[in-house]
Amino acid sequence: MATSADDANGGSWWKRKHIRQSAIGAFKTGIAAVLCLWLGSLFGLSHSYWAAVSAIVVMGSEAVSLVACRDRVIGTAIGAMLGWATSYVWHGHYLVYGFAVMLCLLACSTLKFEKAGRLAGVALTIIVLINLDGGPGQAALARFLEVSLGIVVALAVTLLVFPERPAEFADGASR
Repeated sequence: MATSADDANGGSWWKRKHIRQSAIGAFKTGIAAVLCLWLGSLFGLSHSYWAAVSAIVVMGSEAVSLVACRDRVIGTAIGAMLGWATSYVWHGHYLVYGFAVMLCLLACSTLKFEKAGRLAGVALTIIVLINLDGGPGQAALARFLEVSLGIVVALAVTLLVFPERPAEFADGASR
């Protein structure tokens, strides 16, 4: 029940703090993370937690759209390829790693994949810094598949679970 103090302050505390939107966002992110683990297990991805991490990163971003997710998948491919190449010259040299991250981010920016840089850098980092059985090529392919799964799941959850209504409908519903 709203009080006159709530009305004078511009609405209820719940609305001012955007509790409803935050709760829905947290719920959707939890669903995306669980789906990534489940699907990763179903598809036989040995490190499906990277899919969950990627979904959490994508769900926390400003916009989860088809174009942004396409850019992120392409950026992940760029990061995986550069990570694969970097792992052959890395040999523990921090400057080589830093240069590779810089090159990865510049490649995404130059190619106009604006939403791709962070996940590209993450994919490169995972491939270069974490020694996995099977070598760099297998690691690059696995990280690409896992991170891409997280991106696709984040998009699907955004579109299908409590989808946002267009502003003109949301404004009309609150009246």
